[in-house]
Amino acid sequence: MISWVEKEYKNNYKDSAKASGIRYKYYTYGEDFDKSTVEDIRKFISFLRKNYYFPIRLNILFCNTRAFCHHIDNHTYYGAFYNMDDEKRKVYPRISIAARVAKNNSLEEIFFTLAHEITHYYQWYFLEDKKRTNRSLEIEANKWANYILGLYFN
Repeated sequence: MISWVEKEYKNNYKDSAKASGIRYKYYTYGEDFDKSTVEDIRKFISFLRKNYYFPIRLNILFCNTRAFCHHIDNHTYYGAFYNMDDEKRKVYPRISIAARVAKNNSLEEIFFTLAHEITHYYQWYFLEDKKRTNRSLEIEANKWANYILGLYFN
């Protein structure tokens, strides 16, 4: 069972990488993001930065789309964690999030997807993804996402 690294334990993980923390940017597919969505995302990221430490830089890309479609099997998904371990050059891990607010993709669901994918980042960091089944990792990611959102909205 992993845990997100709370800020108070930051010093235990400071030597993990040259760069740490969260960096994020927006990618638009022709249409700009709604200003209120951008502001709400900024507030949520501020909450995460204030409370949690990210020992290896995590790059987050918010895409102005309702969902992604997998190029092989046409599976629809809303977020993905890429550990970038297979890259030839050193690249920091990345999360892509479908962040266009719509009927089937509310702001809360976008935050849930982000927290879920960040849990996969911590699972990767603590090497849990090498020891456990995909199902147990997904269950844990959902539990953490619910927990983080509960803290944020309360």
